[in-house]
Amino acid sequence: MRNGGRIHRRGVVVGGLVLLAGAGAWWWHRPATFALPERLPVDRVVAELAAALPDASGVRRAPLAPRRGLLARAGPRDALIVAPGSRLPLRLRVPAEAVLAFSVGVEGDGSKDRQAAGVRFRVLVDGVERFVRVVNPAARRADRVWFDEQVDLSAEAGREVEVVFATDAAGAGTPAGTPGWSGVRVLERRWRARQPAHPSTPNVLVLLVDTLRADRLGCYGRVPSPSPTLDALAARGALFEQNVSHAPWTMPSTASILTGLYPTAHGVLGDRGQTLRDDLVTLAEAAEEHGITTVAVSTNPLVSRGTNFSQGFETFVELDIETGREGGEVVKTPASAAAVNDVFLRWLGANRAHRFLAYLHYMDPHHPYTPPPHLRPPALPGIRPRVAAGRLDPWQAAMRAPVPFQLPALELEHVRRLYEAEIRAWDEQLGELLRALDARSTVVVVTADHGEAFQEHGRLQHGFHLYDELLHVPLVIAGPGIPAGRVGAQTMGVDIFPTVAALLGVPVPAGLPGRNVLVAGAERPAFSMTLGGRLPDGRGGEIVSVRTPRTKLIWAPTLGHYQLFDLVRDPGEREDRWGDGASAPALAHLLAEWRAAAPEPPAATAGPGLEERLRALGYLD
Repeated sequence: MRNGGRIHRRGVVVGGLVLLAGAGAWWWHRPATFALPERLPVDRVVAELAAALPDASGVRRAPLAPRRGLLARAGPRDALIVAPGSRLPLRLRVPAEAVLAFSVGVEGDGSKDRQAAGVRFRVLVDGVERFVRVVNPAARRADRVWFDEQVDLSAEAGREVEVVFATDAAGAGTPAGTPGWSGVRVLERRWRARQPAHPSTPNVLVLLVDTLRADRLGCYGRVPSPSPTLDALAARGALFEQNVSHAPWTMPSTASILTGLYPTAHGVLGDRGQTLRDDLVTLAEAAEEHGITTVAVSTNPLVSRGTNFSQGFETFVELDIETGREGGEVVKTPASAAAVNDVFLRWLGANRAHRFLAYLHYMDPHHPYTPPPHLRPPALPGIRPRVAAGRLDPWQAAMRAPVPFQLPALELEHVRRLYEAEIRAWDEQLGELLRALDARSTVVVVTADHGEAFQEHGRLQHGFHLYDELLHVPLVIAGPGIPAGRVGAQTMGVDIFPTVAALLGVPVPAGLPGRNVLVAGAERPAFSMTLGGRLPDGRGGEIVSVRTPRTKLIWAPTLGHYQLFDLVRDPGEREDRWGDGASAPALAHLLAEWRAAAPEPPAATAGPGLEERLRALGYLD
């Protein structure tokens, strides 16, 4: 239930205690047909029950992974790890329209012992079996995943019941692995009539291109252009010349886009152990509350169910990072834009009758830089094989050192060309996507979470500083009702929520700092931050910045270091004017006030599984 755009907390009696939990949503994997029910289910978490389960003998709370690696629905989740033969009883008073949601999985040891026993998971409500599943990862490869399940409790509304979570061996042999229950929650389910698709109420399709810096696009001045399709889209829509990301890496910046909040407010600050909190209202939740069907496809494992970025999406599809071999070595590559588009277009083919909000998260320009063969530039003599292949993995740790690893000029130019070829590959797939859409009824929003560095300030890739090669990202909005033109006013990630909400005709939560960029407004500063920053002298720590279209101030609070840049005369941020800039005191005061006003959000840890995702993407050594 919402009030002023927020969600009330609801109480559920568990074992004599009333648990209060921030409301949110819980999402379940849809079958490959993408068939949706006639009405839109809107689920809100009213209680997290795992903490209330008894500390029975043999029960512990720890991450559990049905299969190692960056695989959708298989990676580590926080779980109640139990021994076969265990019974976990729980008494609760059931709210109206309640659903019991949970996941079950078995972490095997990798053996293929066909004689191993499976694990039988059961849920009993007042002694009646309401759910059963047998999982055997040794016998069935398909069982090496999490199974997301639900039990409908609507018939028990208003009653106090006993729910038992039972785990047993299913056979005579040794169990095939360690069983666990994850995400045990009570949901309140409400139903909304789905808004029908109609040209007068357009859909909104948000395309986030990971690691895409604005100045490498033709519509932002790059010659020759690697992005002719996006350039044409921008020419018939609105292009925002000064769009700023709030962080130089994925999790904080994307969370700001999806919640409309600065990183200091949504809490995904970049300590690399946090998930998106349930009590935050996401753009998808705001849409579904008003009958708009929601769908997301992500190929970045940091934007996943495991990090709770699926919050509010009725359909959320995670694409695996693909593992292969090159030159005798195991290599990992994110799924391509073509794969993302294929999933979305199959979903769209089954759901054209519904008005939708869609979010597609692409990884093509992100390292490794592996464009398709027809776009790959030839490697000149003298370039090392791994660099020629666009894979800088052997030097990831050195890139983050106080004195960073650097590429020589010849190799650096090759890597830049690979990056732009990746942009061209994504741009080709953008063309395929646009041809499959009904342009009369869909507004397309193109943006990025952050940019990419190529030693402009001594370092490669992203995550470590707040110069514009990492913070200046594109924002293009095109479609029915969008006036064509270029907008010089500064915009930022937190503006996307209120802008898309206005396009959908839904209200926004009170207190969001952003605004609808399609309506002219006063100039505002943009704030950005990273906790894992590096100063030019190699010292590390928190770095924050405030940016206007003319000036940027960068501050390392714990290190007492400032930098000031005139972005008009010095767009490359080469000349530090901290000692003589007239605007420095006012900007320093503004930045200090912003940082001091930041709330202390409760931590929501994702466990060791998040570290594995970050390491695969190059954020950790």
